[in-house]
Amino acid sequence: MIFSVPKMSCGHCTSAIENGIKAKDPSAVVATDLELRLVTVQSALEQAAVQQAIVEAGYDASVA
Repeated sequence: MIFSVPKMSCGHCTSAIENGIKAKDPSAVVATDLELRLVTVQSALEQAAVQQAIVEAGYDASVA
């Protein structure tokens, strides 16, 4: 699943998002693209749960 995270702009942002997702699913695979502001996630979690983890990390996220 791929999410657009418009306010993701630095390494701190990507770390916070990755840590937020992995707190809910430690086996998740998270890849970030700062230039496109996209987060790609492979997880057993439902899409809504991953999106909520990104929001809880402090970033608006929408399905890309």
